[in-house]
Amino acid sequence: MACGGDGGGAADGGEQTKSLIKPSPGKSRLTVKVTPSSFALAPSEGAQQNVTLTVKDLAYRPGSRSLFLGVEPPGAVFAPAPLVTNLGGGLYSVLLHTAPSLAVGEYSGAITLRLCMESPCARSMVGKTVTVPYTVKVLGAAAVMPDWQTHQGNAAHTGYVPVTLDPARFAFAWEWRRSTSGVLGFINAVVTEGDRVFVTDDEYFGPLTSLYALDEADGSLAWRQDFINYPALNPPAVANGIVYAATTGHENTFLWAFRANDGTPVFKSAFAGQWPRVLAPTVRDGRVFTNGGYYGGGVYGYDATSGASLWSVFSGDDDMSTPAVDSNYAYHYNGHSLEVYSAATGVAVASITDPQVAVSGFYSYHGSPMLGSDDHIMAFSGGAFSGRASSSTEQYGSRPLTNFSLAARAMRWRSNHAYLTAPAVANGVVYAGRNNPKSLDALNERTGEVLWSWPGTATDAEFHRNVLVTNNLVFVSTDRAIHAIDLNTRQSVWSYPAPGMLALSAGGTLYIAEGARESTGRLIAIRLR
Repeated sequence: MACGGDGGGAADGGEQTKSLIKPSPGKSRLTVKVTPSSFALAPSEGAQQNVTLTVKDLAYRPGSRSLFLGVEPPGAVFAPAPLVTNLGGGLYSVLLHTAPSLAVGEYSGAITLRLCMESPCARSMVGKTVTVPYTVKVLGAAAVMPDWQTHQGNAAHTGYVPVTLDPARFAFAWEWRRSTSGVLGFINAVVTEGDRVFVTDDEYFGPLTSLYALDEADGSLAWRQDFINYPALNPPAVANGIVYAATTGHENTFLWAFRANDGTPVFKSAFAGQWPRVLAPTVRDGRVFTNGGYYGGGVYGYDATSGASLWSVFSGDDDMSTPAVDSNYAYHYNGHSLEVYSAATGVAVASITDPQVAVSGFYSYHGSPMLGSDDHIMAFSGGAFSGRASSSTEQYGSRPLTNFSLAARAMRWRSNHAYLTAPAVANGVVYAGRNNPKSLDALNERTGEVLWSWPGTATDAEFHRNVLVTNNLVFVSTDRAIHAIDLNTRQSVWSYPAPGMLALSAGGTLYIAEGARESTGRLIAIRLR
């Protein structure tokens, strides 16, 4: 059993409240709240995965006597000696790791937590014992790594890859540069499928832009598709052997699709736009979705194989977005509210107002909704049009994060800090970087409270681009480097001296589309296993 002393902060929203020991007559009933109330993990065979529990003593009052938290990981499912951290004010954080020796299969049970007067915590106080059910499904190595298909990896835009990595094995593999300088000379974020990585030129009114398919082994060119006199080529997406990318301008606004193996054209479907930019399309269940609209604010749904138009809906005036999609719904944040549509028909399901945004008209959103645990939809609050910073010290595009409940048709929380990076979420924790002051924060998904932070190194001035999280590491870009932060020690255990937009392939290659504020046109490949 692991023990830790009393600590502080508050937690609320969807947690478990239990009293497993009956109080004696005449004594007040004391309770404990745990977030999450249950959890499921899916580590790969021979690897570990972690989960953070937040425990709150509801009876705590300022000046209360310090208590101790005891944790009992049952049997051999979890590693011994979980890390218990005092956060103050009757709040505790418990970090548990699955045991690396677990064979492929499914395990279930419950974690027991006790608040005690003494350490070690052998006897809990009345009403201060709680259990948290769990399921651990150990997967074979081949079942774990998904492809990085779209913005933040998947249709939920979580930035999460369920794999455990050893930083000692990380090694530079190759680099590639776009062959044409163009007007800007930039490249967009990349996506992967099989043994290919797909990248597009990032230009605006350049005479030529291209979609490239590169071999993951050495970066050699497999095929290339050129677009002549299209004002803008946007980031690609890939799924089920088809690569998608949108060109945007005016009459030259189309969603294109090509065979991933050889670049053969599949379809070209028009949608409306007035010189917009959009993020990568989102693909799910035989449908492909893109942001667009003549006045912005549009979500378009197409058949992912034929390109046939399925539906389109409009709300707000934003571009630089892409919807998040699950098995039932497409989610779009329009700058002042979360709009929820049927993924099959486009019929409006809900409109949930962000009460902190007073006006619309932000135009460029620079982000997407992110789907976490059940009924947790997160998004940046408000738009991010260049020049709309409220003060000279606010970083361009920095905004608070919000968490919405579709079931309650309401916003749960709004973060206390404004964040710049595209966030990631895994196992009930949201990871995002901010610059005022500089910090990579781990936030409780259910409450928005900061669980822990990493401030960067002395040479790092800012955080940029996106966050990518695995079972044991969180990858983040500063203005100087890419860092891998160990989720156990919360320290940088690996770095590479080039900032940029991140993607992680099913083959275990980390891609860095180099550049903090602007792309350099270089793509760097790092072997992670």
